[in-house]
Amino acid sequence: MKKKNKYYLVGNAHLDPVWQWRWQEGSAEAKATIRSALDRMKEFPEFKFVCSSASVYQWVEEFAPDMFEEMKERIKEGRFIIVGGWHVQPDCNNPSGEGFARQTLYAQRYFHNKFGVTSKVGYNVDSFGHNLMIPQILRKSGMTDYIMMRPSPQEKTMNSDIFKWVSPDGSSVHTYRILDPYCKNFRTMEELEERLEYLDNESATDLESLPIFYGVGNHGGGPTITNITLLEEYKKNHPEKELIYSTVTDFFDDVRANGGEIPEFYDDLQHHAAGCYATVGHVKNGIRRGEASLSAAEAYSVIANKLCGKKVDNAKFEEAWKNILFLHFHDSMGGCSIKEVHDDARYMYGMAENTAAVAENNALQTISWAIDTQDKSKGLPVVIFNPNGFDIEELVSVNKQAKVVRDADGNVVPSQLIYSTTVECYWRYDTLFKAKIPALGYAVYYIDELESDLKAVNDTENSVVKATAYDGFLTANNHKGTVLENDIYRIEFELHTGYIQSFIDKRTGEEIITGRAAVPTVIDENYHDTWSHAKNFFTDVMARFGDAEVTVFENGPVRATVKVVSRYNDSVLTQYFSLEPGSEKLTVKAKVDWHEKRKMLKLAWPMKVTDPKAYYEIPFGVIERPADGEEEPGLMWTSVKGTDAGYALLNDNTYSSSVKDGTIYQTVLRSPIYGDHGGPRSNESEYTDQGRKDFNYAIMPVYDSWAPVIKAARQLNKGATNIIENWHEGKLMDKTYKALDISADNIVLSAIKRSEDGKGLVIRLYETDGKETPVTVSGDVLPAELKVTFTPYSVNTYYLADGTNEWKEVLFSELDME
Repeated sequence: MKKKNKYYLVGNAHLDPVWQWRWQEGSAEAKATIRSALDRMKEFPEFKFVCSSASVYQWVEEFAPDMFEEMKERIKEGRFIIVGGWHVQPDCNNPSGEGFARQTLYAQRYFHNKFGVTSKVGYNVDSFGHNLMIPQILRKSGMTDYIMMRPSPQEKTMNSDIFKWVSPDGSSVHTYRILDPYCKNFRTMEELEERLEYLDNESATDLESLPIFYGVGNHGGGPTITNITLLEEYKKNHPEKELIYSTVTDFFDDVRANGGEIPEFYDDLQHHAAGCYATVGHVKNGIRRGEASLSAAEAYSVIANKLCGKKVDNAKFEEAWKNILFLHFHDSMGGCSIKEVHDDARYMYGMAENTAAVAENNALQTISWAIDTQDKSKGLPVVIFNPNGFDIEELVSVNKQAKVVRDADGNVVPSQLIYSTTVECYWRYDTLFKAKIPALGYAVYYIDELESDLKAVNDTENSVVKATAYDGFLTANNHKGTVLENDIYRIEFELHTGYIQSFIDKRTGEEIITGRAAVPTVIDENYHDTWSHAKNFFTDVMARFGDAEVTVFENGPVRATVKVVSRYNDSVLTQYFSLEPGSEKLTVKAKVDWHEKRKMLKLAWPMKVTDPKAYYEIPFGVIERPADGEEEPGLMWTSVKGTDAGYALLNDNTYSSSVKDGTIYQTVLRSPIYGDHGGPRSNESEYTDQGRKDFNYAIMPVYDSWAPVIKAARQLNKGATNIIENWHEGKLMDKTYKALDISADNIVLSAIKRSEDGKGLVIRLYETDGKETPVTVSGDVLPAELKVTFTPYSVNTYYLADGTNEWKEVLFSELDME
């Protein structure tokens, strides 16, 4: 490798807004750090300082307006450098695609509005891994370059520290992996020279220039007087070396100008802290619920604006989104901060969910009141809304006890009475039926109420779904077990363990599992830290839940359910396995009361596939990873797919999993000590994820397209909402309404909203299957059709100004493409 003769001096202060401290302390340190950097600029006229995270700038603007004005002047001078382009330095695996888009939207617009510039360099120096769609996300955010550090060379071998990182759609960013710590506080000339020598010796690039990142970090601080004085002294003593106070962009410009060959890299960047994706689940779930509910509330608000002229309040959505974006911070979403940080998260995501719930209810109540429902002969009207950009069929539970359900045309719809918490209070069951709701639309159904009657039973005589308790005789497979079946599957549950011992596809007569399935498996993690440093495989099985109670929970024409309660020590897992008529999907509603320490809980699903490959959902995309049992981050589903069959495990509240050969191991939770970085343990240490956790999951087949899996997972995470109306006049005469139509199944809606400038409509969509796809997006909610062609795996954002019919593609920030 060439000897380095040019160093780009990146003065920075890695400022964790939370970690071993709460956000209040982090915000105080932001003031001190920025003050220090501005003072250094007065003392050293060439000194430059890079700073990420719009949240830091907003704190300074709020707390210290005079200092904020001073920042503005230094930004104009080109000495205070905005990097990152996001609200925080987030976890770069587990936020949703839309979550990443909102990081850009609110941060880059803030930088543009306050300083007249936006960031050109992505900057996530401490995030624990980086999903493969990051290059496209950065390019669609107006950024061309990327700085990261983890995984380190010891964790992932690469042939160059500087490389062109390419997403599946072909988008690329020049990326530099930091070799040394992102903040190096050298106090003597010897330490500085050692650092430069280290870079010379360890750099895996043939370039003659490298950046050096220096300053005090993590709890803020930034470059010290000593740091800069030593750099100035070194410059004088070594005229053969060029030391340049850097904007980071100048380093990448130098790389491009150099004309040398830069290797391309086509994979994601993993692994650093595999355990953090299963830790402190309530924060991750609060984020996911917040992302899904805010997106739905925005969509519903657009529809209410269209149908009823209801004003959309983007300012409230922005504040709610910022709480979710703050929680994306890698030590928050990664579950590796102190307990107090995660306790604070509850009111942050709670505020976001409340904002979304209020906005959704305001929109839907406005629409439902505008629907003409005055014909009492049809029954009591129930208006059911679909937040998704595709038509859905969904089981709907209504808080009424009905003897009959009808659709808008008066056709009787199969229904059944199901258990409700109101049974104990009002002696009344709820009513369950399957509804069909158009994309981003609604459908009106009608119910005839049944007087409270605990003796009411469901008609199961002609039902194709049924659950049958073990009656003392052997099953067809010579097993003792309780059976759950519909017209597609026949599932047997083993007595005493509660495991699935047989899962037959009736269409072929073949088993689709190779061993017992839905097995709750306890993994030993004794004395391992919160991050799970240097441990990516969780295979030390120490026990399995057992001592099960298997019972038939419900039978009816709409759904049959088997309830399994199993135990391990003082922990209890309850699962409700359900089938519907004609459905290829087994759905499971689960809750675990967990009281274990330094252990992990996984659910094992050994699927019968040949030559298995593992696939995981990532933001706006899908990635194949080795089916070797390594723990992997993922979003709403994991899949194992072979040459003959494929299956996906959907989830609404888990965030990592592993696939070994044909078995999917869904990681439910793990329970290390809060914020354990390997230091001394105390008897006072508290453990994560204790107590109750609720989660839902489903298993379904995969065929040629990922789109049905993605849509089913999105629906599992944010399904229909129903409003029980009364009889009244209204201007909306249609009893079914479809707001949106997307002509291609592999184009999925991510967001539809009023634009941030208040002058137009914004829609964001992405392609799921790696196919170039022409698509027409139309519907009542769109003033004009959108006709475009998506390149494979692309995510595109379009803006339509009010009063016009010409869509234009924009960045995630809703600013013009560059």
